[in-house]
Amino acid sequence: MDTLNHLVIFTRYPKPGHTKTRLIPHLDEADAAQLQKEMTEYTIGQARKADVQIEICYTGGTLEEMQHWLGTDFVYTDQGDGNLGERMRDTFEEHFALGAERVVIIGSDCPANGWKNIRQSFQSLQQNDCVIGPAGDGGYYLIGLRKPSPQLFDGIDWGGDQVFKQTVKAASGLMVHLLPRLHDVDLPEDIPPKISVIIPTLNEEENLPTALQKIREGFCVETIVVDGGSSDGTKTVFPDALELECRAGRAAQQNLGAVSATGEILLFLHADTELPYHWDWIIRDTLADHSVALGAFAFKVRESFPARKFIEDTTNWRSIKAKLPYGDQGLFMRRETFEQAGGFPEMPIMEDYAFVRSVRKLGDVVTVSEPAITSGRRWKQHGVLKVTLVNKLMIAGYHLGIPPARLATFYRRA
Repeated sequence: MDTLNHLVIFTRYPKPGHTKTRLIPHLDEADAAQLQKEMTEYTIGQARKADVQIEICYTGGTLEEMQHWLGTDFVYTDQGDGNLGERMRDTFEEHFALGAERVVIIGSDCPANGWKNIRQSFQSLQQNDCVIGPAGDGGYYLIGLRKPSPQLFDGIDWGGDQVFKQTVKAASGLMVHLLPRLHDVDLPEDIPPKISVIIPTLNEEENLPTALQKIREGFCVETIVVDGGSSDGTKTVFPDALELECRAGRAAQQNLGAVSATGEILLFLHADTELPYHWDWIIRDTLADHSVALGAFAFKVRESFPARKFIEDTTNWRSIKAKLPYGDQGLFMRRETFEQAGGFPEMPIMEDYAFVRSVRKLGDVVTVSEPAITSGRRWKQHGVLKVTLVNKLMIAGYHLGIPPARLATFYRRA
Protein backbone atom coordinates (compact mmCIF):
# COMPACT_ATOMS: atom_id res chain seq x y z
CA MET A 1 0.00 0.00 0.00
CA ASP A 2 1.28 3.49 -0.90
CA THR A 3 1.52 5.44 2.36
CA LEU A 4 2.24 8.70 0.53
CA ASN A 5 -1.29 8.70 -0.92
CA HIS A 6 -3.95 9.35 1.72
CA LEU A 7 -7.64 8.86 1.02
CA VAL A 8 -10.09 10.31 3.53
CA ILE A 9 -13.73 9.24 3.44
CA PHE A 10 -16.18 11.71 4.98
CA THR A 11 -19.23 9.90 6.29
CA ARG A 12 -21.91 9.93 8.97
CA TYR A 13 -22.95 7.20 11.37
CA PRO A 14 -26.26 5.82 9.99
CA LYS A 15 -28.59 6.72 12.85
CA PRO A 16 -32.28 6.79 11.75
CA GLY A 17 -33.66 10.30 11.67
CA HIS A 18 -30.19 11.88 11.65
CA THR A 19 -28.83 10.89 8.24
CA LYS A 20 -30.05 11.48 4.68
CA THR A 21 -32.96 13.46 6.10
CA ARG A 22 -33.80 14.93 2.69
CA LEU A 23 -34.77 11.41 1.60
CA ILE A 24 -37.16 10.86 4.51
CA PRO A 25 -40.25 12.20 2.71
CA HIS A 26 -39.58 9.45 0.17
CA LEU A 27 -38.07 6.80 2.48
CA ASP A 28 -38.80 6.27 6.15
CA GLU A 29 -36.09 7.09 8.69
CA ALA A 30 -34.82 3.51 8.92
CA ASP A 31 -34.61 3.07 5.15
CA ALA A 32 -32.79 6.40 4.72
CA ALA A 33 -30.26 5.33 7.34
CA GLN A 34 -29.91 1.92 5.69
CA LEU A 35 -29.16 3.58 2.35
CA GLN A 36 -26.48 5.69 4.03
CA LYS A 37 -25.02 2.52 5.55
CA GLU A 38 -24.96 0.70 2.23
CA MET A 39 -23.41 3.64 0.37
CA THR A 40 -20.64 4.01 2.95
CA GLU A 41 -19.84 0.29 2.90
CA TYR A 42 -19.80 0.29 -0.89
CA THR A 43 -17.53 3.36 -0.97
CA ILE A 44 -15.10 1.69 1.42
CA GLY A 45 -15.11 -1.44 -0.72
CA GLN A 46 -14.16 0.63 -3.75
CA ALA A 47 -11.53 2.53 -1.76
CA ARG A 48 -9.83 -0.70 -0.68
CA LYS A 49 -9.27 -1.59 -4.33
CA ALA A 50 -7.53 1.74 -4.98
CA ASP A 51 -4.59 0.52 -2.84
CA VAL A 52 -4.08 3.70 -0.81
CA GLN A 53 -4.03 4.55 2.88
CA ILE A 54 -7.63 5.03 4.08
CA GLU A 55 -8.97 7.14 6.92
CA ILE A 56 -12.61 7.35 7.98
CA CYS A 57 -13.55 10.88 9.03
CA TYR A 58 -16.90 10.56 10.76
CA THR A 59 -19.65 12.46 12.51
CA GLY A 60 -22.92 11.52 14.20
CA GLY A 61 -21.56 8.58 16.20
CA THR A 62 -18.86 7.52 18.62
CA LEU A 63 -15.56 5.85 17.82
CA GLU A 64 -16.88 2.62 19.36
CA GLU A 65 -19.98 2.73 17.17
CA MET A 66 -17.90 3.33 14.03
CA GLN A 67 -15.49 0.52 14.82
CA HIS A 68 -18.33 -1.86 15.60
CA TRP A 69 -19.88 -0.98 12.25
CA LEU A 70 -16.87 -0.84 9.92
CA GLY A 71 -14.17 -2.70 11.83
CA THR A 72 -10.99 -1.80 13.63
CA ASP A 73 -8.55 -1.87 10.68
CA PHE A 74 -9.06 1.80 9.76
CA VAL A 75 -7.78 5.05 11.19
CA TYR A 76 -10.81 6.99 12.49
CA THR A 77 -11.00 10.71 13.18
CA ASP A 78 -13.93 12.84 14.27
CA GLN A 79 -14.78 15.54 11.73
CA GLY A 80 -14.79 18.13 14.50
CA ASP A 81 -16.48 21.52 14.48
CA GLY A 82 -16.99 24.12 11.78
CA ASN A 83 -18.63 24.08 8.37
CA LEU A 84 -17.78 21.51 5.74
CA GLY A 85 -15.08 23.67 4.20
CA GLU A 86 -13.34 24.25 7.51
CA ARG A 87 -13.40 20.55 8.31
CA MET A 88 -11.94 19.63 4.91
CA ARG A 89 -9.29 22.37 5.12
CA ASP A 90 -8.17 21.11 8.54
CA THR A 91 -8.10 17.50 7.28
CA PHE A 92 -5.82 18.38 4.37
CA GLU A 93 -3.45 20.35 6.60
CA GLU A 94 -3.24 17.51 9.15
CA HIS A 95 -2.38 14.90 6.51
CA PHE A 96 0.25 17.04 4.80
CA ALA A 97 1.78 17.65 8.24
CA LEU A 98 2.00 13.85 8.64
CA GLY A 99 4.05 13.56 5.45
CA ALA A 100 1.43 12.72 2.85
CA GLU A 101 2.32 13.84 -0.68
CA ARG A 102 -1.17 13.52 -2.15
CA VAL A 103 -4.45 13.71 -0.21
CA VAL A 104 -7.92 13.05 -1.59
CA ILE A 105 -11.22 13.53 0.24
CA ILE A 106 -14.39 11.82 -0.97
CA GLY A 107 -17.92 11.64 0.34
CA SER A 108 -19.79 8.42 1.00
CA ASP A 109 -22.94 9.34 -0.95
CA CYS A 110 -21.64 8.93 -4.52
CA PRO A 111 -21.63 5.19 -5.25
CA ALA A 112 -20.88 5.95 -8.91
CA ASN A 113 -17.36 6.91 -7.79
CA GLY A 114 -15.56 3.64 -8.45
CA TRP A 115 -12.06 2.57 -7.52
CA LYS A 116 -10.60 3.35 -10.92
CA ASN A 117 -11.85 6.91 -10.62
CA ILE A 118 -10.33 7.17 -7.14
CA ARG A 119 -7.03 5.80 -8.41
CA GLN A 120 -7.13 8.24 -11.32
CA SER A 121 -7.49 11.14 -8.87
CA PHE A 122 -4.17 10.24 -7.25
CA GLN A 123 -2.48 9.73 -10.61
CA SER A 124 -3.61 13.16 -11.77
CA LEU A 125 -2.06 14.75 -8.67
CA GLN A 126 1.38 13.70 -9.91
CA GLN A 127 1.11 16.45 -12.55
CA ASN A 128 -1.57 18.74 -11.09
CA ASP A 129 -2.01 20.71 -7.88
CA CYS A 130 -5.69 19.91 -7.49
CA VAL A 131 -8.21 17.35 -8.71
CA ILE A 132 -11.98 17.81 -8.46
CA GLY A 133 -14.88 15.48 -9.24
CA PRO A 134 -17.93 17.65 -10.01
CA ALA A 135 -21.32 16.43 -8.84
CA GLY A 136 -24.58 16.84 -10.70
CA ASP A 137 -26.07 19.08 -7.99
CA GLY A 138 -23.43 21.78 -8.41
CA GLY A 139 -21.09 20.55 -5.68
CA TYR A 140 -18.32 17.99 -5.88
CA TYR A 141 -17.95 14.39 -4.75
CA LEU A 142 -14.13 14.39 -4.62
CA ILE A 143 -11.36 16.91 -4.08
CA GLY A 144 -7.64 16.18 -3.94
CA LEU A 145 -4.52 18.27 -3.34
CA ARG A 146 -0.76 17.84 -3.35
CA LYS A 147 -0.15 20.89 -1.18
CA PRO A 148 -2.18 22.90 1.35
CA SER A 149 -4.57 25.28 -0.43
CA PRO A 150 -6.80 26.87 2.23
CA GLN A 151 -8.21 29.41 -0.24
CA LEU A 152 -10.33 26.63 -1.77
CA PHE A 153 -12.44 26.42 1.38
CA ASP A 154 -13.00 30.10 2.18
CA GLY A 155 -16.02 32.08 0.99
CA ILE A 156 -17.81 29.04 -0.45
CA ASP A 157 -21.59 28.80 -0.21
CA TRP A 158 -21.62 25.30 1.29
CA GLY A 159 -24.86 23.49 0.59
CA GLY A 160 -25.67 25.64 -2.43
CA ASP A 161 -25.53 24.79 -6.12
CA GLN A 162 -22.47 26.97 -6.85
CA VAL A 163 -19.90 25.11 -4.74
CA PHE A 164 -18.06 23.60 -7.70
CA LYS A 165 -17.94 26.85 -9.69
CA GLN A 166 -16.82 28.85 -6.67
CA THR A 167 -14.12 26.30 -5.88
CA VAL A 168 -12.77 26.31 -9.45
CA LYS A 169 -12.64 30.11 -9.33
CA ALA A 170 -10.77 29.99 -6.02
CA ALA A 171 -8.29 27.56 -7.62
CA SER A 172 -7.41 29.94 -10.46
CA GLY A 173 -3.73 29.92 -9.49
CA LEU A 174 -3.48 26.13 -9.38
CA MET A 175 -3.19 23.43 -12.02
CA VAL A 176 -6.58 21.70 -11.78
CA HIS A 177 -7.68 18.38 -13.28
CA LEU A 178 -11.40 17.59 -13.52
CA LEU A 179 -12.78 14.07 -13.20
CA PRO A 180 -16.05 12.94 -14.84
CA ARG A 181 -19.24 14.53 -13.53
CA LEU A 182 -21.16 12.06 -11.34
CA HIS A 183 -24.34 12.21 -9.30
CA ASP A 184 -24.39 11.90 -5.55
CA VAL A 185 -27.47 10.83 -3.63
CA ASP A 186 -29.17 13.70 -1.82
CA LEU A 187 -32.76 13.68 -3.11
CA PRO A 188 -35.23 10.87 -3.89
CA GLU A 189 -34.65 11.23 -7.63
CA ASP A 190 -30.92 10.60 -7.06
CA ILE A 191 -31.43 7.08 -5.65
CA PRO A 192 -29.99 4.62 -8.20
CA PRO A 193 -32.57 2.19 -9.61
CA LYS A 194 -32.13 -1.34 -8.34
CA ILE A 195 -30.79 -3.94 -10.79
CA SER A 196 -31.91 -7.55 -10.64
CA VAL A 197 -29.37 -9.91 -12.21
CA ILE A 198 -31.02 -13.14 -13.36
CA ILE A 199 -28.77 -16.10 -14.11
CA PRO A 200 -30.12 -19.39 -15.50
CA THR A 201 -27.87 -22.30 -14.59
CA LEU A 202 -27.42 -25.94 -15.45
CA ASN A 203 -24.20 -27.57 -14.24
CA GLU A 204 -22.21 -24.33 -14.04
CA GLU A 205 -20.17 -25.01 -10.91
CA GLU A 206 -16.93 -24.12 -12.69
CA ASN A 207 -18.01 -20.87 -14.35
CA LEU A 208 -20.52 -19.36 -11.94
CA PRO A 209 -18.08 -18.10 -9.23
CA THR A 210 -16.38 -15.70 -11.67
CA ALA A 211 -19.71 -14.27 -12.81
CA LEU A 212 -20.93 -13.84 -9.24
CA GLN A 213 -17.73 -12.13 -8.10
CA LYS A 214 -18.19 -9.35 -10.63
CA ILE A 215 -21.89 -9.02 -9.86
CA ARG A 216 -21.09 -8.46 -6.17
CA GLU A 217 -19.10 -5.38 -7.13
CA GLY A 218 -22.31 -3.61 -8.14
CA PHE A 219 -24.31 -1.21 -5.98
CA CYS A 220 -28.01 -1.69 -5.23
CA VAL A 221 -28.06 -5.07 -6.92
CA GLU A 222 -29.86 -8.34 -6.25
CA THR A 223 -28.79 -11.69 -7.71
CA ILE A 224 -31.29 -14.38 -8.68
CA VAL A 225 -29.98 -17.77 -9.76
CA VAL A 226 -32.56 -20.04 -11.39
CA ASP A 227 -31.29 -23.58 -11.62
CA GLY A 228 -32.62 -26.04 -14.14
CA GLY A 229 -31.70 -29.22 -12.26
CA SER A 230 -27.91 -29.20 -11.92
CA SER A 231 -26.23 -32.46 -10.96
CA ASP A 232 -22.85 -30.93 -10.06
CA GLY A 233 -22.04 -28.50 -7.24
CA THR A 234 -23.66 -25.45 -8.82
CA LYS A 235 -26.06 -24.95 -5.91
CA THR A 236 -23.21 -24.60 -3.41
CA VAL A 237 -21.74 -21.60 -5.22
CA PHE A 238 -24.29 -18.87 -4.53
CA PRO A 239 -25.21 -18.75 -0.81
CA ASP A 240 -25.89 -14.99 -0.97
CA ALA A 241 -28.21 -15.12 -3.99
CA LEU A 242 -31.90 -15.87 -4.24
CA GLU A 243 -32.14 -19.45 -5.44
CA LEU A 244 -35.02 -20.66 -7.57
CA GLU A 245 -35.59 -23.90 -9.40
CA CYS A 246 -37.68 -24.79 -12.41
CA ARG A 247 -37.68 -27.20 -15.28
CA ALA A 248 -34.63 -26.94 -17.50
CA GLY A 249 -34.94 -24.44 -20.30
CA ARG A 250 -33.30 -21.02 -20.39
CA ALA A 251 -36.47 -19.15 -21.37
CA ALA A 252 -38.52 -20.64 -18.53
CA GLN A 253 -35.70 -20.06 -16.05
CA GLN A 254 -35.28 -16.42 -17.05
CA ASN A 255 -39.01 -15.73 -16.97
CA LEU A 256 -39.30 -17.22 -13.49
CA GLY A 257 -36.39 -15.09 -12.33
CA ALA A 258 -38.06 -11.96 -13.69
CA VAL A 259 -41.28 -12.72 -11.81
CA SER A 260 -39.32 -12.93 -8.55
CA ALA A 261 -37.15 -9.87 -9.21
CA THR A 262 -37.69 -6.66 -7.24
CA GLY A 263 -35.46 -4.38 -9.33
CA GLU A 264 -36.57 -1.67 -11.71
CA ILE A 265 -33.94 -2.92 -14.17
CA LEU A 266 -33.46 -6.53 -15.26
CA LEU A 267 -30.17 -7.98 -16.47
CA PHE A 268 -30.23 -11.50 -17.93
CA LEU A 269 -26.77 -13.00 -17.71
CA HIS A 270 -25.31 -16.36 -18.71
CA ALA A 271 -23.40 -18.14 -15.97
CA ASP A 272 -20.18 -18.21 -18.02
CA THR A 273 -20.16 -14.45 -18.72
CA GLU A 274 -18.08 -11.95 -16.73
CA LEU A 275 -19.32 -8.36 -16.54
CA PRO A 276 -17.01 -5.35 -17.06
CA TYR A 277 -15.84 -2.83 -14.46
CA HIS A 278 -18.62 -0.48 -13.31
CA TRP A 279 -21.17 -2.59 -15.17
CA ASP A 280 -24.06 -1.41 -12.98
CA TRP A 281 -23.47 2.27 -13.79
CA ILE A 282 -23.01 1.49 -17.47
CA ILE A 283 -26.47 -0.08 -17.43
CA ARG A 284 -28.07 2.79 -15.52
CA ASP A 285 -26.48 5.42 -17.77
CA THR A 286 -27.55 3.57 -20.92
CA LEU A 287 -31.16 3.18 -19.80
CA ALA A 288 -31.33 6.81 -18.63
CA ASP A 289 -32.00 7.48 -22.33
CA HIS A 290 -35.66 6.51 -22.57
CA SER A 291 -35.41 5.92 -26.31
CA VAL A 292 -33.36 2.81 -25.46
CA ALA A 293 -35.47 -0.29 -24.97
CA LEU A 294 -32.68 -2.83 -24.56
CA GLY A 295 -28.94 -2.80 -24.06
CA ALA A 296 -26.14 -5.33 -24.26
CA PHE A 297 -22.41 -5.35 -23.70
CA ALA A 298 -19.88 -5.75 -26.45
CA PHE A 299 -18.79 -9.32 -27.08
CA LYS A 300 -15.40 -10.70 -26.07
CA VAL A 301 -14.19 -14.27 -25.63
CA ARG A 302 -12.10 -15.25 -22.60
CA GLU A 303 -9.94 -17.98 -24.13
CA SER A 304 -7.47 -17.67 -26.97
CA PHE A 305 -7.89 -19.80 -30.12
CA PRO A 306 -7.55 -19.38 -33.88
CA ALA A 307 -10.15 -17.04 -35.41
CA ARG A 308 -11.20 -15.66 -32.02
CA LYS A 309 -10.97 -12.08 -33.31
CA PHE A 310 -13.10 -13.03 -36.32
CA ILE A 311 -15.79 -14.37 -33.98
CA GLU A 312 -15.66 -11.22 -31.84
CA ASP A 313 -15.72 -8.82 -34.79
CA THR A 314 -18.61 -10.49 -36.60
CA THR A 315 -20.63 -10.84 -33.41
CA ASN A 316 -20.15 -7.17 -32.54
CA TRP A 317 -21.02 -6.13 -36.09
CA ARG A 318 -24.30 -8.04 -35.87
CA SER A 319 -25.01 -6.65 -32.42
CA ILE A 320 -24.29 -3.01 -33.35
CA LYS A 321 -25.39 -2.77 -36.97
CA ALA A 322 -28.23 -5.31 -37.06
CA LYS A 323 -29.35 -4.53 -33.48
CA LEU A 324 -29.31 -8.25 -32.63
CA PRO A 325 -27.22 -8.97 -29.53
CA TYR A 326 -27.34 -12.49 -28.12
CA GLY A 327 -27.82 -13.63 -24.54
CA ASP A 328 -24.13 -14.25 -23.89
CA GLN A 329 -23.57 -10.48 -24.11
CA GLY A 330 -25.88 -9.80 -21.16
CA LEU A 331 -29.29 -8.33 -22.05
CA PHE A 332 -30.58 -5.49 -19.86
CA MET A 333 -33.80 -3.48 -19.92
CA ARG A 334 -36.37 -1.80 -17.73
CA ARG A 335 -38.87 -4.10 -16.10
CA GLU A 336 -41.77 -2.49 -17.97
CA THR A 337 -40.04 -3.15 -21.29
CA PHE A 338 -39.65 -6.82 -20.43
CA GLU A 339 -43.34 -7.01 -19.53
CA GLN A 340 -44.40 -5.16 -22.69
CA ALA A 341 -42.44 -7.65 -24.76
CA GLY A 342 -44.19 -10.54 -23.01
CA GLY A 343 -41.00 -12.07 -21.62
CA PHE A 344 -38.89 -14.68 -23.33
CA PRO A 345 -40.88 -16.95 -25.63
CA GLU A 346 -40.73 -20.39 -24.03
CA MET A 347 -38.84 -22.09 -26.80
CA PRO A 348 -36.17 -24.79 -26.32
CA ILE A 349 -33.71 -22.70 -28.33
CA MET A 350 -33.39 -19.26 -30.01
CA GLU A 351 -35.31 -17.60 -27.18
CA ASP A 352 -32.86 -14.68 -26.94
CA TYR A 353 -32.96 -14.10 -30.70
CA ALA A 354 -36.76 -14.05 -30.76
CA PHE A 355 -36.94 -11.86 -27.65
CA VAL A 356 -34.58 -9.20 -29.00
CA ARG A 357 -36.49 -9.08 -32.28
CA SER A 358 -39.69 -8.37 -30.36
CA VAL A 359 -38.07 -5.70 -28.14
CA ARG A 360 -36.72 -3.87 -31.21
CA LYS A 361 -40.30 -2.81 -31.89
CA LEU A 362 -40.40 -0.97 -28.54
CA GLY A 363 -37.33 1.22 -28.94
CA ASP A 364 -33.65 1.33 -29.76
CA VAL A 365 -31.29 -1.57 -29.08
CA VAL A 366 -27.85 -0.39 -27.95
CA THR A 367 -24.56 -2.25 -27.64
CA VAL A 368 -22.23 -0.47 -25.23
CA SER A 369 -18.51 -0.34 -25.94
CA GLU A 370 -17.45 -2.10 -22.73
CA PRO A 371 -17.24 -5.87 -23.30
CA ALA A 372 -18.65 -8.70 -21.27
CA ILE A 373 -16.22 -11.61 -21.38
CA THR A 374 -17.80 -14.96 -22.16
CA SER A 375 -16.49 -18.48 -22.31
CA GLY A 376 -15.18 -19.74 -25.63
CA ARG A 377 -15.67 -23.38 -24.66
CA ARG A 378 -18.04 -24.15 -27.56
CA TRP A 379 -15.57 -22.92 -30.19
CA LYS A 380 -12.62 -24.64 -28.52
CA GLN A 381 -14.49 -27.92 -28.13
CA HIS A 382 -16.21 -28.13 -31.52
CA GLY A 383 -14.18 -25.81 -33.75
CA VAL A 384 -14.89 -22.30 -35.04
CA LEU A 385 -16.10 -23.39 -38.46
CA LYS A 386 -18.56 -25.97 -37.15
CA VAL A 387 -20.04 -23.74 -34.42
CA THR A 388 -20.40 -20.81 -36.82
CA LEU A 389 -22.07 -22.97 -39.45
CA VAL A 390 -24.47 -24.49 -36.93
CA ASN A 391 -25.40 -21.03 -35.63
CA LYS A 392 -26.14 -19.79 -39.15
CA LEU A 393 -28.26 -22.86 -39.85
CA MET A 394 -30.24 -22.25 -36.65
CA ILE A 395 -31.06 -18.69 -37.68
CA ALA A 396 -32.01 -19.80 -41.18
CA GLY A 397 -34.18 -22.59 -39.80
CA TYR A 398 -35.92 -20.18 -37.43
CA HIS A 399 -36.81 -17.81 -40.28
CA LEU A 400 -37.97 -20.72 -42.43
CA GLY A 401 -40.46 -21.64 -39.72
CA ILE A 402 -38.88 -24.92 -38.64
CA PRO A 403 -40.34 -25.80 -35.18
CA PRO A 404 -37.96 -24.82 -32.35
CA ALA A 405 -38.09 -28.36 -30.93
CA ARG A 406 -36.64 -29.72 -34.17
CA LEU A 407 -34.01 -26.98 -34.21
CA ALA A 408 -33.05 -27.85 -30.64
CA THR A 409 -32.67 -31.52 -31.53
CA PHE A 410 -30.49 -30.65 -34.49
CA TYR A 411 -28.38 -28.30 -32.35
CA ARG A 412 -27.74 -30.93 -29.70
CA ARG A 413 -26.77 -33.56 -32.26
CA ALA A 414 -24.55 -31.12 -34.17
